[in-house]
Amino acid sequence: MLVVTPGLPIGSLLRRQLAANPANAPVLAEAGAAIAKLEAGERVDTATLHPARRPLFHPAVQGFLISQMTLDPAALIAATRQPTLILQGLSDLQVERSDAERLQSVRPDATLMLLPGVTHVLKAPASEDYAANIATYTDPSLPLAPGVVDALVAFVQRHGPQP
Repeated sequence: MLVVTPGLPIGSLLRRQLAANPANAPVLAEAGAAIAKLEAGERVDTATLHPARRPLFHPAVQGFLISQMTLDPAALIAATRQPTLILQGLSDLQVERSDAERLQSVRPDATLMLLPGVTHVLKAPASEDYAANIATYTDPSLPLAPGVVDALVAFVQRHGPQP
C-alpha cells in the first residue's frame, strides 16, 4: 500500500514544496544548492544556511536524506508485482494528486483511491483553508477521515494476505 506517497524523488519533491511557499523565495537558490549536494551524496554545512532552512537539512537527517535521494518511487512501484493500493487525499498540502497519478501511470493495475477532503495525515480538516488543514497534523483527537479505513479494508479483503 502506498499512502500519500510522493510520485517523484525526494529532491524534486523538496524543491516543489519549497517553491510552493512564497516566503521561501529569498532562500530557494540556497535550498536548491543544498538539495543538489545531498543528491550528489555529499553532506551540507548547515552553519552556512539561512536559519529557517537549518532544521530541514539538520545533520542528524542528512544521511537519511542522502539515501532517499537515490530512490524514485515510480521506479520502485513499477518493479513490484504485489497488488498495490495508491491512497491519496485530495486536500494533501505535501503530496499532490499528480503524484498518485504518476505512480499509477507506471502500474496501471494498481488501485488508485482519491479521497476528497483528506489531508496528508488522513484526516478531514474543519474547512479547506490552510490553517485548518495544518491543524489536522497536531490534533490527535481527530479520527481518520471518512473513507480512509473503508478503502484500506476493501483493498485487503479483495487481495488477501500476500507473502
